[in-house]
Amino acid sequence: MNYKKYLEDQLQTSIEAADHKSVYYALLHLTKELCKEKTANQGTKKIYYISAEFLIGKLLSNNLINLGIYDDIKKLLHENGKSLEEIEEFEPEPSLGNGGLGRLAACFLDSIATLGLPGAGIGLNYHYGLFRQVFENEKQKELKNPWIEKENWLIKTDVHFPVQFGSFTLQASMYDIDIPGYGNGINKLHLFDADSIDESLVTDGIHFNKENIAKNLTLFLYPDDSDKAGHLLRIYQQYFMVCCGAKLILKELKEQNFELSSLPEHVVIQINETHPALAMPELMRILMDEEDFGWDEAYGMVKKIFHYTNHTIMTEAMECWDENMFRLLLPRIYQIICAINEKYCQKLSVYYSKEEEKIAQMAVIGNNEIRMANLCVALCRRINGVSNLHADILKTRIFKGSYQI
Repeated sequence: MNYKKYLEDQLQTSIEAADHKSVYYALLHLTKELCKEKTANQGTKKIYYISAEFLIGKLLSNNLINLGIYDDIKKLLHENGKSLEEIEEFEPEPSLGNGGLGRLAACFLDSIATLGLPGAGIGLNYHYGLFRQVFENEKQKELKNPWIEKENWLIKTDVHFPVQFGSFTLQASMYDIDIPGYGNGINKLHLFDADSIDESLVTDGIHFNKENIAKNLTLFLYPDDSDKAGHLLRIYQQYFMVCCGAKLILKELKEQNFELSSLPEHVVIQINETHPALAMPELMRILMDEEDFGWDEAYGMVKKIFHYTNHTIMTEAMECWDENMFRLLLPRIYQIICAINEKYCQKLSVYYSKEEEKIAQMAVIGNNEIRMANLCVALCRRINGVSNLHADILKTRIFKGSYQI
């Protein structure tokens, strides 16, 4: 491809005469066009990395490097009086993640694509991310972070799913971001959004009506959950993400003409911290209620395909949901979790028959709470920390009883 001609066709003027922001948009279009020409990483088994966060950072330079044209573009711009570093300043950073959890997820997506492994990320398309920080009168002030400009990295797809909550249904649409591997094929980051989102709901700073789920679901990453409405919104967000993710995984399996009964042979699902843990009972629900599998069959398949990364050992960070609230919000998922808990406690009682207190601590449900970390331990095939030291703490302290089993 003649990069100079392509860019000037986009700019409708010379590179030298164009302003920096226009050149950025032209490079964005060029990069997306080149990604279209890349072959998707293929294979008979695919990994799906489900995470509430993907801290992917600015994509232009990373994509130019992975596509193998960074030096060519930098030279072309320099020859026309432009600096790639200055042009990058006009790129808004996708506000899809916040910290180490999100950065780890982004690094894995990059690595999976570079290794040529078939894989995909699954998350949510947050319109305003966490928040944008400014200072007024020597104090922090949080403002919304509208990173989704008219021209952006998102690619709207024709994939849509209904998501049924206890009393209402939301329609979801899928948006993709291309993840080109370095010298290899391409994978996708799939981001789901509710069609009914209303950005005007956010009025002052990052404040909004937390009860209007249809309009607020994907506005912010980690909405304030210090009250009941915020607590409910977090559960809605997480279930929306995993429901869409589970439906997408089964859809892709069918499109490859694989039998659903062979799911463990073709799919691996990595859940990044406990935010996507509901993917396990949700996948069981779909297999049982919509695909006519028995409970034991669905349970057996889920046990073979899920892996869990634990990021923190702090008790207060281990997600727990109020049992009564959860039962009203997701009644069928609650039923399935109760059955999982019963089966898991039966297993524990074989090993700890005279230690009822220990079994109660390890149970998925206890003290009127649903413990998401314990759900992961009960169902996941592999569990890891983010370092050897972290993993040792999980084995010797946090999940010691399960590790001994």
